[in-house]
Amino acid sequence: MKKAETKKHHSVPKTYLKNFATRKNDDYYVNILKKDESCDKIVESKISDICAENHLLKPDTTDKSKQKLEDIYTDIFENHYDNLFSVLTDDKVLEISNELKKSIVSAVVTMFYKTRKWNDLLGYHTDGNMQKIDQLRNQFKVDHYFNSQGLQVDFKDKTLEELEVSHKNITRIPLLITQLKVALKLIEAKQFDCINVYKIADDSEFITSDNPVLAINMQKMRTKHFDVENAYYLPISNKYLIAIFPKDKLPSQNKIIRLMINKEWVESFNTMQLFQSNQCIIGSVEAIQKTKEN
Repeated sequence: MKKAETKKHHSVPKTYLKNFATRKNDDYYVNILKKDESCDKIVESKISDICAENHLLKPDTTDKSKQKLEDIYTDIFENHYDNLFSVLTDDKVLEISNELKKSIVSAVVTMFYKTRKWNDLLGYHTDGNMQKIDQLRNQFKVDHYFNSQGLQVDFKDKTLEELEVSHKNITRIPLLITQLKVALKLIEAKQFDCINVYKIADDSEFITSDNPVLAINMQKMRTKHFDVENAYYLPISNKYLIAIFPKDKLPSQNKIIRLMINKEWVESFNTMQLFQSNQCIIGSVEAIQKTKEN
């Protein structure tokens, strides 16, 4: 039997979001606010309705890699995340296996490269290319060009906006496959890094967003997305946050370092989460309000 193609693509998986949610009957609900709006616009929403696009991977009988890509994401993140969450939030677990550690790194790195903001960044660069092509066609009165795959693309009587939409549709899957390859390379490079789990000691709370993984490089002026020297931070609930730090000279022997933190540290991280978000932040009403006030 042919496997059905994914109809709704979640850039932030529901298995992740549910740990910030309140369960009502069979659904999970979170509070969400667009990053540029005031707190009186906070709304409650089902996790199935946020951080998602319908038909992001459109049916195409000539390219089977589209659904395969989503299947790989599902296997790495969704199928194993509940177990990973249980381990990471069990304060008694101080050491883990090689396999489990790689799964934790895979979840964080995959989340980092899965988000909409990363894809939008790629789209921004393709938009710039299309603007240059539009300038050339107007200057030299040509009606087609050849894309990176060697295919002729006709643009007679098309607006720049129509050209950009067409170009994104053509290049979306190659870009996503590049995204996956980069993520897998980073997983291999980071699997021996140190894992810290931070737990909040007071009544403050973490927020999350539609771009929840923060990449920070304290050794460089500017953080690059793909850099083995980055530290990656991901809040996994309103009380826990995981961080993957570059290893020192020796592997960390799969130990989990557990630290308690106070509201000053939480407020600082939440501010970074707000700044790094793409379109919205997610959390309790009180945590969102405090973050916006800071």
